[in-house]
Amino acid sequence: MKKKVIGVYAPSSPAHIWFEEKYLFAKKQLENMGFEIVEGDLVKDRVYQGYRTASAKERAEEMMNLVKNKDIDIDIIMPVIGGYNSGSLLPYLDFDEIEKSKKKFFGYSDITALQMAILKKTNLKPIYGGSLIPTFGEYEGISLFLKNTLDNLFFKKSYSLEEPEFYSNKLLNAFTDEWKNKKREYIKNEGWKILNEGEAEGEVIIANIDTLVSLLATEYVPSFKDKILILEEMNATIDSEERNLNTLKLSGVFEGVKGLIFGKPEVYNNKNSNLEYIDIIKEVLGERNYPIIYNFDCGHTIPSLIISQDSLLSLKANHMTGIKVEILKNSYIG
Repeated sequence: MKKKVIGVYAPSSPAHIWFEEKYLFAKKQLENMGFEIVEGDLVKDRVYQGYRTASAKERAEEMMNLVKNKDIDIDIIMPVIGGYNSGSLLPYLDFDEIEKSKKKFFGYSDITALQMAILKKTNLKPIYGGSLIPTFGEYEGISLFLKNTLDNLFFKKSYSLEEPEFYSNKLLNAFTDEWKNKKREYIKNEGWKILNEGEAEGEVIIANIDTLVSLLATEYVPSFKDKILILEEMNATIDSEERNLNTLKLSGVFEGVKGLIFGKPEVYNNKNSNLEYIDIIKEVLGERNYPIIYNFDCGHTIPSLIISQDSLLSLKANHMTGIKVEILKNSYIG
């Protein structure tokens, strides 16, 4: 079987330079899994402007050069990490070329900006999850949960989404040797929880809340009508979460969906309010007539599910029988 080739680029933060040893470790782990890695021009040449690699136009050119590469048949386009500025690339991307390439675009968090634009402008289905350093740079190695997640994504037309028994939201400093010298702390998973009972079936869209809000009122936002929407956040500080969720509500995002799923935030700060994360979600959403669950494992906590956008998803939430989430048609396979 031909090796899958991953084209690696840096659309926002230059984490391959900040955390060079972790980057090389993650790259080696992917190679040990049987992937071939091809670096984009900015990554390969170690171009660096502090918080980013280069200008938005140059970062877009790095991505497009991987998309249009005629010398190597690249299967997957994967960022080194997220950041805050992937949306800056959007005016410089050629979405006709992106669609013709039929590449699989991985990533999450700030990469939401690129994924929403690809969903809106093309017929491709990006994959939410799988950035090189945070996903594959765990010093303890590739977890069984991650292996199973990738096997499901790559090979199964339909499958159930399962919650991990344990998860971690403890940051390990990659600016020092802590990421490899300190054992990651895991917490017993409380499981997915129900806010609103019900059943729904629809294509799924996954997005980072903060990044999605930054795209509203632009030409790069797909329709959420009749979708099941999964929303996740890295740093959920309660005042900014209230603002962001309210902005989504005022923009009508919550009106046409068939169901809502909220991921675990990596960091939650209640700012002395004594409110839980779900409390502000309930307050902003109010009464809804579709199923809503939370504490989901897709986003920044480790391990996390990796899901192909626009896959047909079934959500069943019942206080008596529990929660069942299934991929009925995996869009990665088609």
